[in-house]
Amino acid sequence: MRQPIQLILFILCFFACAASASADDFTKFKNSSLKNPNTFKSGVGFVWLSDFDSQGLMFNNSYNRYLTERVALGLNVGLVTASRYDEGKQLYSIKNTFYMGGLEASFDLLKNETVSLRLGAGGTARHRSEINSDPEGEGTFDGAVAHIRTSDVGYNGFLENDFTFLRSGIIGARVGYYSYSKGTPIFAIGMHVGFRF
Repeated sequence: MRQPIQLILFILCFFACAASASADDFTKFKNSSLKNPNTFKSGVGFVWLSDFDSQGLMFNNSYNRYLTERVALGLNVGLVTASRYDEGKQLYSIKNTFYMGGLEASFDLLKNETVSLRLGAGGTARHRSEINSDPEGEGTFDGAVAHIRTSDVGYNGFLENDFTFLRSGIIGARVGYYSYSKGTPIFAIGMHVGFRF
């Protein structure tokens, strides 16, 4: 008679401890990045192409998924358009259009309910379409300029912050550097808006 009572008490204690542990796990889960592990952001920024001293705009969309509380992997696609007008020659000495994409990994240096600051890096590729008055042996010449259409691979690094607003909205800024096997590197600074889900 005592053995069934001890067995019932043991089972009740086991379930009580399991329920308490799962409640703690749920609280941690509820307050963590893993509650809404996905983020989608759209941004616009200013770019500077150092080799040609040209400026322009970058439009990009990114998707990130948190794997742990602070580590995320993501995909970033974008478009860069930049140019430089030569007053002396009365023509665009540089006109760039880049279609870009890459995979990124990031780590949150600072994270709380309203602000996050992350550092990231990844591989990137681009297809570039350029009009260039000083092409260094690339492209097809058409009068005073050359038309270049080619693809390059490289890497990028970035520093980014997010501010949370409303329930799942995100607004923030990003500074990034993109370097490629050929062609000019890109320095970009911009703002983005998005949401967590």
